[in-house]
Amino acid sequence: MSEPIIDIRGLTVSYASVTVLHAVDLSVHRGETVAIVGPSGSGKTTLLRAVLGILDPPAEVTGTIRIEGSDLVSRSERDFRALRGTLLGYVGQDPFTSMDPLMTVGTNIAQGWRIKHERVPHGRIVDDLTAFDISRPAERVRQRPFTWSGGMLQRASVTTARALRPPVILADEPTHALDEPNAHRVLAALTEGAAALLIVSHDRELVDRYADRVYRVEGGTLIEAPPTRSAPTAPPAPRERKALPAKPILTAKGVVKRYPTGAGLPPTTLEVRRGEIVAITGASGAGKSTLLRLLAGIESPDAGSLSWDGRGGPPPPGAVGIVFQDALGSLAPHRPIYRSVTEPLVPRLRDRMSRTDALALARTALHRVGLGDLDPTRRPAQLSGGQAQRVAIARALVGDVRLLLADEPTAALDAASAAQVLELLSALADDGTAVVLVSHARRTVEQIADTVVEIP
Repeated sequence: MSEPIIDIRGLTVSYASVTVLHAVDLSVHRGETVAIVGPSGSGKTTLLRAVLGILDPPAEVTGTIRIEGSDLVSRSERDFRALRGTLLGYVGQDPFTSMDPLMTVGTNIAQGWRIKHERVPHGRIVDDLTAFDISRPAERVRQRPFTWSGGMLQRASVTTARALRPPVILADEPTHALDEPNAHRVLAALTEGAAALLIVSHDRELVDRYADRVYRVEGGTLIEAPPTRSAPTAPPAPRERKALPAKPILTAKGVVKRYPTGAGLPPTTLEVRRGEIVAITGASGAGKSTLLRLLAGIESPDAGSLSWDGRGGPPPPGAVGIVFQDALGSLAPHRPIYRSVTEPLVPRLRDRMSRTDALALARTALHRVGLGDLDPTRRPAQLSGGQAQRVAIARALVGDVRLLLADEPTAALDAASAAQVLELLSALADDGTAVVLVSHARRTVEQIADTVVEIP
C-alpha cells in the first residue's frame, strides 16, 4: 500500500493538567474517507484543529502529524497559513461564524481563491451552489450571510473549503444543519472532491454510508469501529400523549414575513397549548427559524396576527426561553458560562445574586441537561459544539419560562446526547411547559411531538 496522505502518530493534546487526546494513531490513504464519531466533548474537534494548527493556547501538542510526508507539529503559523486552502481544506462546525458578516456570501466564498492570489473561475461559485440545491444562486450570492439559513451557510462553507481543490479535506460536522437530501449531497461532494477526507460526525448512520473506516473516540483514544452497513437506527419510543387544554397559550394566524432578499416565511398558522410539543419541519431555508423569531417577538410579522393567552401581540418578557440555532454564537465569548446561563433572570434578581449563588444556579441548570461535570467558569470557546448546544438549552430554561422555542436543539449532538435532550423536552411538556421545536429530522421529532407543522 502507498504512503498515507494523513499519518498521525502518538498525537497527544493537553490543556494544563487535562489530557484531551492521548497517543492517537490514525492514517488516511489516497481515495479514503475516514470518519470519527463519539460523544459530545470527547475530543473529535480537537483532533481536526490539531491537524490544522488552530488550537487555542495553552494547548500542548506532542507526537507527529504528517500530511503527504511533511510533519506539521513543529510548523509556524505562517507555514500553516500557506497550507490551509491549498493542501488542507476545512469545513468548520459552526457555519454562522465561518463568514464575515460585512461581506456578501459570494465575496466570502471568493476569499478561498483571493487569499491565495488566485483568480475566481468564472461561474464556479454559482455552479457549486447550484449543485448543492441553493435556489437562485446568482441572486443570493449578493446577499449578506445573516439572510441565509444555517443549512444554506453550511453548504456555502463546503463550497469555500473545496475552492482550490485541496487534496485533503477536514470536515467537522458538515451535515448537522442539513435535511437528509442535502446531507447526502454534501457528503457525496466531499468524498468525490478530495483525495483524502477526514470527517467528524455524530451521525453514525449517515457516515457509515460513505466512510471506508470509522473510529470512535473513547477516553481520549481512538478505537476502530468498522462501518456497520446496518439498517437505520430505530427512532425513539413515541411519547405518551396526554389531554391538552382547549385554550392555546400562543396562536399564530396566517403570519407572513418578507425580506428584501426574497427569503422569509409563507403564510403559516399554528396553535400551541400548555404541555404541548409542536414540531416545525421543512427544507433548509423554508423559514423555520424565521417563524421562531416571530413567535418570540424578536421580529414582527408583515401580515397575519399573534396572540398570547388570548391577547394580541407577542409573549411578555420572561415568559419565553429561546435556544438559537447558532448555539455557540449565542453565548457571550468573554463571559464565563455561568454568567450566560443566569442571564435570562430579570435584572432585579440577577444583579442581587452573589457569585456563589449564580454558580450554584448554573450548576443545577447544567446538571439538568447532562452537563453536571462541566466547570461553569469556563469560556464558550472551550466547549465542543454539543456542549455549547446544551449550555444554550440550560440558559433557556432558567427563570419562569412558560414557552420554550428550540431551533435545531439536537443537530450538533451525538445520538445519546440527542436522546437526552428529547427526553428533557418531553419532561418539560409533561410538567406543563409549551414547546415549539424546529428540526430537519422529522422522523425523530414526530415521535415526541403532539403536532407537526411542515413549512413548504
